[in-house]
Amino acid sequence: MIFEGVDDIAWGELTYAYWGRCDVPALLRSLLVGDEAFEAADELLNELHHQGGFVCTAAPAILPFLVEAAGSPRVSCRPQVLEILARLAGTAAVVAARFVAADWSGAWARARPGLLALLGDQDPAVRTGAIWVLREDTENPDEVAQALVAGWPDPDVSVRTDMLLALGSLAKRLSAAALPEVLVFLRDQGEGADTHHAMYATLALAKALPGRPIPTAPIIAGLTAEPVALPHSNLASRDPDHASGNVLRDLDRRNGEAVCLALLARPEQRLRVAGVNAAVKALLHARAPGLLSALRGCVETLDDPALALRILAAHARREDARDADLMAAHLDGPWANIALWGLAWSGDDRAVPGLLDLLARRKTGFTLYGQRTGKSGFWPSAPSLAELLTPCAPWANSLTPAISPHLHPDCADDLRRSVLETLAQWAATQTAEVARVVPELTALLERGEWGQAATVLGEIGPQAAHAAPELERLLGTGERRTLIEIAWAHFRVSGDPEPALQILGPRLGEDHHVSRRLGDLGPHATAHVPTLRLLAQALDHWTAHEAAHALIKITGDPGEGAHILIRPIAELLEGRPLPVASAAARALTGIDALSEGHLAIMGDVLADDRRHSYWGGVTAISEDLELRALLTQRLSRL
Repeated sequence: MIFEGVDDIAWGELTYAYWGRCDVPALLRSLLVGDEAFEAADELLNELHHQGGFVCTAAPAILPFLVEAAGSPRVSCRPQVLEILARLAGTAAVVAARFVAADWSGAWARARPGLLALLGDQDPAVRTGAIWVLREDTENPDEVAQALVAGWPDPDVSVRTDMLLALGSLAKRLSAAALPEVLVFLRDQGEGADTHHAMYATLALAKALPGRPIPTAPIIAGLTAEPVALPHSNLASRDPDHASGNVLRDLDRRNGEAVCLALLARPEQRLRVAGVNAAVKALLHARAPGLLSALRGCVETLDDPALALRILAAHARREDARDADLMAAHLDGPWANIALWGLAWSGDDRAVPGLLDLLARRKTGFTLYGQRTGKSGFWPSAPSLAELLTPCAPWANSLTPAISPHLHPDCADDLRRSVLETLAQWAATQTAEVARVVPELTALLERGEWGQAATVLGEIGPQAAHAAPELERLLGTGERRTLIEIAWAHFRVSGDPEPALQILGPRLGEDHHVSRRLGDLGPHATAHVPTLRLLAQALDHWTAHEAAHALIKITGDPGEGAHILIRPIAELLEGRPLPVASAAARALTGIDALSEGHLAIMGDVLADDRRHSYWGGVTAISEDLELRALLTQRLSRL
């Protein structure tokens, strides 16, 4: 009788990964009912694993029943049952022991024989499912590896592929007695005549021996050969059209770049596209001049060059405008916005007519808010409107008149906020040009749109004196951030520190922006130095940074805060980029008296090819390049 004893367990007293309000015996029995089986498997996966992170106490209790279900021909969703086991085993293999149910190890040891038996099941989807589960074995990986090698070759290509990849994953856990046999086996398959096997065996070797160079010829040969469908695989791409991306994803940086370069040079469109996709992912994590050069060389050979153009545009800088002609060639085509972006960031005057045309429209084709995400992919794949325009400050004389109409109260709020953000960035270097819109900014204050308008006026400074009476009228009003900006802007415009001291001083510690704005008051804020010293020791990175920078601006003594500002820069060398790192680099650039140790850290960061950015997408590249430019600027003053 299947599931014997399932009703004897107090399921309600166990913990689950989700609600735990399920009827476990009923769900297990539903696995035996054709039209209920898949839904029951989904619910069990959600209740037992959900988003992972720990192994609940219900997992070891249900483990023998799931293994029993996976081996029963009466269960129509056996691969899905094995996925539950694979997810649980994968979690148990990577999280700390305190996050794994105490009974899991013993339950797994008892379940292993049943799982090993499934390697001989008649259904290839069950065999690949069993391989997926067993590759996570941390208790006796030697036994699993020996069983996989002994079962070679399997009649199904999906199973053979997963066997190779699983051996690569298991290698790091194998004993000194078992590892040599596995490495020799993988080497032999990597040197064999079957290009598909050779490619995946080489990938497995790359996993087994991380950081060591591997022969890239088998991988290139496998990718350029006729695509192989893997309908039952769990460890490789089932769709041959996605195989290239998955293979390249599993390679380390050095080997991945070598394969990318080879693919970008191939005549087949699908292989070039795979090379572009892989190159873009690689460039999110590290600088790779060779890949950039290869992308430049193949842009015009691509049916759709948009992605390659985007990555080149993201690298464009006034000091590195080598792709300006390439971008200009696409200004009138379907990728005109990408070309305009690349030209604008290159500082090429050919961008100005396009920017003027863009600013004349209500819909610009660029987002009106900055978007941030992790480094899982190239998104966002374009800058926001403000990010596009920020490097265009040298053209403020031409562009400010085009921006001015968007400051009108009847303009769309989101677009107005975006151009205000741009003007605030421009004001530092193009004060006189931005000051031309002081009347419009003052009008926004009069209509109650205070915060961002006040920020721009404050960045303009004394040349915005016309707005001083309106700012004075608004002192002490608005929400917290707006109140801070108005007090700071009034000081910057009028030169009178007292209102700002009265408003900002009591709020010190509530918001790190208070420290930032208070620091701009310089010696006028000396009375707040003791509080800022305490805030500079905060665990919150932004609080500590802004307080440390404010201390230096108020006292004129780098010793008050340089040791704190350098911390996010030093963290980059440990592979821990923080959102505050760019601000820290900007602050350090303005400090002349830095220690030799601090300067050495900056030099080491510049020599490190990893992307020094917290975010993904375009920002991964632009933030890294900005930080490098700032550190280079500071070191050039030695």
